[in-house]
Parts: sequence; structure tokens; C-alpha cells
Amino acid sequence: MHTLLKTGLILALGVALAGAPIMAAPATPATAPLGVVLQADGAKVGADLTSGGATIYDGDRLQTLGGGTMRVTVGGPQLYLRSATSTQVHGLPNGFSADLNEGTVVISSAQGQTFQLLADGATIRPVGSQPVVAQVTRISANVLQLSSTRGALEVTMGDEVKTMEAGSSYRMEIAPDAAPSEPGPQGNGPYHTARNHFIWIAIIGVSAAAGIGVWRALVSPSAP
Repeated sequence: MHTLLKTGLILALGVALAGAPIMAAPATPATAPLGVVLQADGAKVGADLTSGGATIYDGDRLQTLGGGTMRVTVGGPQLYLRSATSTQVHGLPNGFSADLNEGTVVISSAQGQTFQLLADGATIRPVGSQPVVAQVTRISANVLQLSSTRGALEVTMGDEVKTMEAGSSYRMEIAPDAAPSEPGPQGNGPYHTARNHFIWIAIIGVSAAAGIGVWRALVSPSAP
């Protein structure tokens, strides 16, 4: 009886030890870091308040509270969030992609780096691989304000493309096209199609002021 009990305990312990490495191993490998928080005040990465040095991963939501700011490097370029801003970031080769949900971001990319910013159905990216310093504000669900102090930006929506030169500022309003009538299939009468397009309004005298704000946002004694 004593021998059987001892044998049973040994077998149970062997099974437990054999399963331990499998149970301890993570279900999926750890995600590689996308970037790091350089400076933060009244800001969050995900649901947690953050400060300088926090790690950013693909899919993280970056958010600043009222009066808060955050400066991060993501995949190479730097991203500065002004007060009451929310964006979600993803990795790109030599850069990042971000969905701007609200607020204002300032982006700085060096030669060979890239980014794409998605807002109100528009995609904003550098022209080629040139350095860019730009600011984008989401005013509403159909209004953006864009300023570029260095490098040209390409703004696309569907098949519509606009190139915005350095030193310019625009208010971009998104409006639906009038629905044109087209012949229906098999001659069954007309049907209507419509899509959005953007209206560009140049903002005179804003680019210089925006440039000073962008420079102050991205240059600090602790900048890398």
C-alpha cells in the first residue's frame, strides 16, 4: 500500500513538472516596442497616466488631458500631442501611422522617415522621403486645419489628391458632391452616386505663427 501511494505521488509530480514550462510560456510572443515617450504631462498611454520613458506599442492610444502635452518618438519620427488630443498609433517601415480622433498633433520626420496621419477620411503624408515638420488640427468631423513649416505634404481622399507646399496653412472642409444621375443597370432608369471631396481655404498669416509653435513643441533642452 505504501509503495503504491509513493508511486502515485511520483507520477503526479512528474506530470505537474512536465506541464509547468508549457503553462509558463506566453501564448504569443511579446510585441516589439514601437516607440517611447520623451516627455509627458497630464497624458496617457492606453488607460494609464504616463511620464517620460514609457514604452509605446503598436495599437496604443495616446491621449492628453485638458492642459496636458506629450512628446514621443514612434518608428523614427517625433509626434507631439497638444492639449486634449487623442490618437492611436501603428507601425510602418521607417515611421508610423496614426488615427487622429481629436485635438492637434505636430509631426517631425527626418530624411528617409515617413508617416501617415488619418483624419476625417483624409490621409496626410510627406511627399517622397523629404524631412517634414507639420501641424494638423481636427476641428470637427469634416474640418481640418493643416500647416507645414518644412517639407511638402500630400493629402488624399479617395482619388482626389492635393499637394500642400512648405510654409502654407489651409483649412480643409469636407463636403459631399452633388449626386449625379447615371444610367442604371440594364436600362432600369437612373441611379445616384455621391462621394466626399475637400474644399481648400488658404489661411494667410498663420504659417509663421504655426512655425514658431511647432519649433517650440519639438525643440527642448531634453530633446534627443
